[in-house]
Amino acid sequence: MGRTARAGAGLFIVLAALTASFAHTGAAFAAGIRCEEKVLTDWSDNGRVDGMYPLHCYQDAIEKMPTDLRDYTNATDAIHRALARAVGTDNTNGSTPQAAAGADPELAAGGSSSVPLPLLVLAAISVVVLLAGGVGYLSRRGREEG
Repeated sequence: MGRTARAGAGLFIVLAALTASFAHTGAAFAAGIRCEEKVLTDWSDNGRVDGMYPLHCYQDAIEKMPTDLRDYTNATDAIHRALARAVGTDNTNGSTPQAAAGADPELAAGGSSSVPLPLLVLAAISVVVLLAGGVGYLSRRGREEG
C-alpha cells in the first residue's frame, strides 16, 4: 500500500469519526438548552410566554434574567403571568403543579430545539463529498510525484 493510499485511508477514518461525533454532538447540543433559556426565548418572540414549562423553569428564568431585560422590558411580568397560568392550569385539572407543567409533549420530546434529521443527513453527505475530493486530490498528487 503506497503512501498516498495510506494517507487517504487515514483521512477517511478521521473524517468518518468526525462525522459520527458531529451527529452525536449536534443532538446533545440541541437537547442541552436549559429550560430557563427556552422560557426567555419564548418571551422574546412576541412578548408573551406561550408554552408550558416545568415550574422551576419560570423561576430560574426570572432569577437568571439579564439586568437590562429585567429593568427595561416586561419580561419579568410576562414570566410571572405564565407561571401563574401554569399553576392555575395545573390546579384546575386536579393534578400536581409539577407533573402537569412538565407534561408539555414538545418540551419533553425535544420539540423545535432538536436538530432536524435532514440537516444531519446533509452534513453527512457534505463530509462524504469532501472526503472523496480529498482522496482524489491525494491520489492525483501521489501520481504526479511518482
